[in-house]
Amino acid sequence: MVGWVLAILVGMAGLLPQSAQTPKTASFLPSVSISLPPDILSETVQISYFLLGAFGGYGGYAAQRTRVHTYEIPTMVDGKAATEIRMIVYASGCEIQQFVIPLAEHSRFSQEFPCQPVETVKLSGHIVPDALVRDTNAELVVTYMAYWAHGFYGIADGFVTGFHLATVSPDANGMFQVGLPYFRVDAEASSSEQRASFRLMLRDSKTGNHIASNLEPEKQELRLQEHGLRIRSQYPDDLIFTAAEPFLKLTPIKGKVFRSDSGEPISNSYILLTSETDKARHFDTRTHEKGEYLFGGIPAGNYTVSIYAWFPKRSEVPCQNPLEQKTVDGGDITVEWQWKSQAFMETVKLKGFSIEFDGENVKDFDLVGR
Repeated sequence: MVGWVLAILVGMAGLLPQSAQTPKTASFLPSVSISLPPDILSETVQISYFLLGAFGGYGGYAAQRTRVHTYEIPTMVDGKAATEIRMIVYASGCEIQQFVIPLAEHSRFSQEFPCQPVETVKLSGHIVPDALVRDTNAELVVTYMAYWAHGFYGIADGFVTGFHLATVSPDANGMFQVGLPYFRVDAEASSSEQRASFRLMLRDSKTGNHIASNLEPEKQELRLQEHGLRIRSQYPDDLIFTAAEPFLKLTPIKGKVFRSDSGEPISNSYILLTSETDKARHFDTRTHEKGEYLFGGIPAGNYTVSIYAWFPKRSEVPCQNPLEQKTVDGGDITVEWQWKSQAFMETVKLKGFSIEFDGENVKDFDLVGR
């Protein structure tokens, strides 16, 4: 079975599980390095990759970094070295590039990323109804959705590979303007191929919560079945965009993450809510020093809750027997060494978490296994 991991927000990339190595062996892991041109800011670089080997397949995103000249991707999974890596690399102002690199066991390989400049197309639009942006902290996030990536990686399903392109703030009337890269190969694809699109998502700039997961262009000829905007060399001025899903009321959710064996709150844990009917709809937050969290507003529905928490020592992890235990809520538990954070990460996944419109929802999550 293909092991595929998404990071929709780039901030999740740091959570992607790496090979379960000890701190002593982490520096000797086989890897692939991506060398950047001197005029490319490393924080604008986004790398999606897929590893193949005796472990099967494993995909992820490289965590974005500032002021570096190379990105290094470990090529070992579950103690087994990859035999091939496939990468899709994007940097602001450059064409998207693909790399297929055969790997020798325990090798360290270097690949240059030459920037091929890309043209820019102006998109000016009007979000309707303007109630979506009025009296909110709304910001518009534009993402390149690479539907062609599944074929490149050789997988049949999984989350769509995406690259963040721009974030802008609409005015109180819902008007916005943004410059987007013009990817000629996608623009020239046939209407039936639907190779890639631009996805426009409206979210709260303070909480990161979605206001509208997909905004559709009013003109049918510019719209894809997946609700995205077709990639074109030019767009009409003040193109009208509407929410693909109904404008729903949102319900706040709060609570805490803790361990019942000691009553200790778990600070700086990461909570991800993913809709079980629309995988593109997800919300995330972190707990503060008292282990408390708050989602400002979530649409009603069933969600999968994923909680990530980090501990310096294995003996400090709330669940000591993840293969035999679940949480009190029936959540599945995994524990692994995460070499990037130099800590043991406990992950709890709870499916079928229901959110209803009945005022404020309060839910505490216990990380202790039973």
